[in-house]
Amino acid sequence: MKISYNWLKELVDFDMEPQDLCKMLTFLGVETTVVGGGTNWSGVITAKVLDRQKHPNSDHLSICKVNDGTKDYQIVCGAPNVAAGQTVPLALIGAVLPGNFTIKASKIRGVSSEGMICSKEELGLEESSDGIMVLDEKTPLGKKLEDVLEKQDTILEIEITTNRGDCLSHWGVAREIAAKLQKIVTLPPLKTAKYTEKNLVEVKDKDLCTRYIGCHITGVKIAPSPKWMKDKLESCGVKSINNVVDITNYVMLELGQPLHAFDATTLSGGKVVVRRANDGEKLATLDGKTHELDKNNLVIADGSKALAIAGVIGGQSSSITDATTEVFLEAAVFNPGSVRKTARKLNISTDASYRYERGTSWEVAEMASWRALNLITELAGGRLETREDYNSPDNEKVVINLRVERVEKLLGYAVDEKTIANILRFLGIEISSKVQNVLIAEVPSYRNDIKEEVDLIEEIARVNGYENIPMDIDSGISSTEQKGSNKLIKQITNSLVGLGFCEAMNYSFAEIKDLDKLYLKYTYKIANPISKENEVLRPSLLPSLMKNFDFNIGQATTDIKLFEVGKIFDDKGERRVLGILMSGPVWQPWWNWESSKQNPVFDFYFASGIISNILPSKEFTIAENRTPAKYYHPGKTAAIVYHGKVVGQFGVLRPDVAENTNDEVIYAEIETENIEKNYKNKINAYEHVAKFPAVKRDISVVADKTIKFEKIEKIIKHVMKDGGILKDWSLFSVYESEKLGAGKISYSFRLTYRHNDKTLNDTEVNKDIAILLEKWNKDLGISLRN
Repeated sequence: MKISYNWLKELVDFDMEPQDLCKMLTFLGVETTVVGGGTNWSGVITAKVLDRQKHPNSDHLSICKVNDGTKDYQIVCGAPNVAAGQTVPLALIGAVLPGNFTIKASKIRGVSSEGMICSKEELGLEESSDGIMVLDEKTPLGKKLEDVLEKQDTILEIEITTNRGDCLSHWGVAREIAAKLQKIVTLPPLKTAKYTEKNLVEVKDKDLCTRYIGCHITGVKIAPSPKWMKDKLESCGVKSINNVVDITNYVMLELGQPLHAFDATTLSGGKVVVRRANDGEKLATLDGKTHELDKNNLVIADGSKALAIAGVIGGQSSSITDATTEVFLEAAVFNPGSVRKTARKLNISTDASYRYERGTSWEVAEMASWRALNLITELAGGRLETREDYNSPDNEKVVINLRVERVEKLLGYAVDEKTIANILRFLGIEISSKVQNVLIAEVPSYRNDIKEEVDLIEEIARVNGYENIPMDIDSGISSTEQKGSNKLIKQITNSLVGLGFCEAMNYSFAEIKDLDKLYLKYTYKIANPISKENEVLRPSLLPSLMKNFDFNIGQATTDIKLFEVGKIFDDKGERRVLGILMSGPVWQPWWNWESSKQNPVFDFYFASGIISNILPSKEFTIAENRTPAKYYHPGKTAAIVYHGKVVGQFGVLRPDVAENTNDEVIYAEIETENIEKNYKNKINAYEHVAKFPAVKRDISVVADKTIKFEKIEKIIKHVMKDGGILKDWSLFSVYESEKLGAGKISYSFRLTYRHNDKTLNDTEVNKDIAILLEKWNKDLGISLRN
């Protein structure tokens, strides 16, 4: 949504540059960027078009004689609206326009041009323009354009989370600024008017419409809107139509409440009915299309026909025209789920539906109704005749008891009671009384995301500054609760960060087509998804991390090391897991590595080392993966075992899953909640350096190829567990040859022996090796290679 910087300053008094304001709002949770406006040019002056002639070599170009008060210029112009007598912005040779575009002397179709007559789009004042910018005829010539224009606005773009629909207005953003700076938001005064109460409205589906205010206004004169309103609308990307329609859009941008104006003379039956559409009922809408509706669509109708699709778009038959003299003004609150389903089914997205889908306020609906009526009276000469207000009895403010000491327990630092009350009041939350360190908070209906005590505490943390939250906090959680996976995850993620991995943070939703590509099945489907990407709950962290992976690949990043700790949802329920994804070069090559060709990339074996490195205890082992996920490459996967139970797996993704790179992509997923009951955060105690030297022996054995290496490894570990002198081992060679015999393979091991209390001799070492060889031979038929 586009927001006007100057408009914000009208609502709340602050002194911050646009970029600083964006930073502050982003830290408050409202992502904001500067997208346009301001003075983004140099060398542009005011000038007058003295003459316009057709270009001899073009049907759409003109040759204009332009004067800046002292000198004439020849300008070739392609704008259809250029005409003699206009005062225009002239970019002289050497001028720089937005986008670092420099004006140079040129010939256009053989005719010299000494500059350019500019449009608002070329000056960065609008997203698009139909022609050149025409200034007031009284504008002095030869002046810098920025000196004669009114103070230029800066346009901000905000992105909100789905639960913050209250920020989809200038008032909503101004509240955020006011809360942070402890300023007062000043709205234009609302004036009520006398009217006759009349049965104007019938709401048949009260579950889908909880408030409906209808006003019948007479004596309306349709005309163009005043310049100040046009400028504000256009700065926010809304095209001006006429004074009444513009007022509904203006109030929506100001207060966040969508409104709709009907031509009252086109209504039949004496009242407006809010009902479900009839199956097969058709409506020609303002977008020039005819839509077929069904009983799942809510409509606004009169006694005989549908007039509008509730919360989405109006109909052509009741639209405001130049001949309109009576207006029926609607301010309503519709069910977000109903609007979302209808908009998706009909493939319609409007500014109104965008707001309704995120929830609107029954209190703001009344404010917006009076605000629009005040403007219609002022700008269109209208007079309120009759009014009806249907308000559901369920529309009540949420009242929450906030325990002051609970704030400190959850945030991990103290916030004094006065600061808490001030933050909430500046957000529009009334603190009515205090009983025994408990504040009673009355939440306005536009904050439909605040439902319980913890939501209020989140608001305190947000406005007071997330940066004030200590790095290490107890958050009121007992030491018993903190044991287990919380500390395990911290140990593992700290190790990953130390190895150069970056943490990803994603939503818990996924798109079905992404799951299909990864051979994953979903368990939980969202009833009313806000977008296609959010239609199911993810059964694994892999879909989210693969989106991060594809984005980074698209940005020409080759070395990708990511991890995420998050919730997954499958047939086992809701669980927290750790996902790790790696691909590409292990590290960036150094200048002197070119000759040595040392530039390793992540593969299964290197990833195996990473996994072994980050697991914080010898209680974790790597074993054969008997039930690998379908997205893994066959034969390139392993299981992570804890206390004899599989708690995770890792491996190389199938080529058809990781199709955007030629490198292998390795993914690991560890189910942390399966570990937390037994895992204890053991402090690494000091161990004495071995006093006696180790003895190393290399042996080679011959085995059948059919024997899985896991079985060979298992016997080595069994010998080590028996408390013998074998302390470590490694495989350093695998050899195949016809000389070994048909179906045979040779493994070479380096065995490390040490005794804690003495120096070993050959007899003791040979005896232990003999035990290992005997065990191999007896169980697996493995023999020492000659």
